[in-house]
Amino acid sequence: MQFSRGEQIDLNPREDSIACTSEDAPTREEICAVVVTRDPDAGLFSRMEKIRTQVDRAVLVDNGSEDLCVSRLRELATSLRVHLIVNGTNQGVARGLNQGARYAKEQHYRWILALDQDTSVAADMVDSLIAVYHQLPDKTRLAVIGSNYTNSVNGQLAAANPDDSHSRGKEVKAVITSGSLISLNALYEVGGFRDEFFVDCVDSEYCLRARSKGFRIALSSRPLMQHRIGNLTEHHLPWKMTGTTNHPPQRQYFMARNTTILACEYLGREPRWVLSTLWSRMKSLLLVCLFEKERLQKLRHALMGTLDGIRKKTNRFA
Repeated sequence: MQFSRGEQIDLNPREDSIACTSEDAPTREEICAVVVTRDPDAGLFSRMEKIRTQVDRAVLVDNGSEDLCVSRLRELATSLRVHLIVNGTNQGVARGLNQGARYAKEQHYRWILALDQDTSVAADMVDSLIAVYHQLPDKTRLAVIGSNYTNSVNGQLAAANPDDSHSRGKEVKAVITSGSLISLNALYEVGGFRDEFFVDCVDSEYCLRARSKGFRIALSSRPLMQHRIGNLTEHHLPWKMTGTTNHPPQRQYFMARNTTILACEYLGREPRWVLSTLWSRMKSLLLVCLFEKERLQKLRHALMGTLDGIRKKTNRFA
């Protein structure tokens, strides 16, 4: 089978419909964690310990870390009985996730738990995500259950749940990659993560593509992990506190390019999401101008990314 806009991998999906059924309900025994790394810090071992106790199997996909770091990853993999895939160069988050998903499929798992290397999970994350699955009224064609989270820098909750504080989760348009419980049956019908997106918007693109094929996305109401976006710093505006992520210039390029591509592709089908996302990008760039370093470089890369996105040029920085 060929991933949509991704690498070619023989995954041998079922010939019939791959919609989720009661038989596909996630259990610990059917979940494989997938963590993509690149020069992780010393705290990775303790974070992996928390993950390893909650799932049947885990795989680390390393994207071009330094030799010393790879040696430590090999030690970690041996100690925690984690499967390690080593890429000699940075292949990107999307391809790393696809590699981990392929391994999980070969080992006959039905779900993967995707995580960033710096995400710290709650002790009951997996059980809570499973509980969200069982509480959802309609479980058919459920592609992803995402984890709500608190920012590890300022402790703020990412997504509030004002509608029903007793609900374990709700349907949403998109979730972030880290903390996502992903149905492999759905993944191989929708197609894998989009390799050329490399790092930014990989999660949003997959969720939107899944929704366009009739699948559904859910998010836990309770925060199940601590996570951060970029290197957050907080600043005072006259009317409120705000934060900037301080991503390097090349990340501004990928954010602008991939957001533009998604806006062009989904404006007709997901207009509210597209307009809201574009508005957020504009505000983010304004904050870059006000508070971040390397302003001109970041704005130049953002403009370059926007132009490449309009032209659907994805080979720059390949």
